[in-house]
Amino acid sequence: MKEVDVEAEKNILSRIHREMLVDHTSNIDDVMKYVAEEAVLVPPNSPMIDGAKAIREAVKEMVKTKVVSMSGGVTRLEVGKSGDLAYDIGRFRIVNQGPEGPVKEEGYFVTLYKKIEGQWKFMGQIWNNVNQK
Repeated sequence: MKEVDVEAEKNILSRIHREMLVDHTSNIDDVMKYVAEEAVLVPPNSPMIDGAKAIREAVKEMVKTKVVSMSGGVTRLEVGKSGDLAYDIGRFRIVNQGPEGPVKEEGYFVTLYKKIEGQWKFMGQIWNNVNQK
């Protein structure tokens, strides 16, 4: 078995996480290039969003939201010894502009990644809101 450069893989995954989930781009294709066909999103108090096609539609709606501020980030990033599975855990604080003023959300997330045909792909994320106002 080939030895895995865990730090190099973590750097790649950190970049992917930032590009997908932090930079808040309006270019859907920039986000979707990382999403596996069988990926899922598990948002709080909502049905699971299953598959890349459904995630694309959800992302189209998400990027319409004006982000006022965002903070937090990954607090733990682990890559399996095999080098083909990884996860990250973190915290977020975000303020979006809602129709009636700012909407504040704060919570935690877990993101899963799998290396498919040599490329890291987003497999899913679950998050919660511990303080929504």
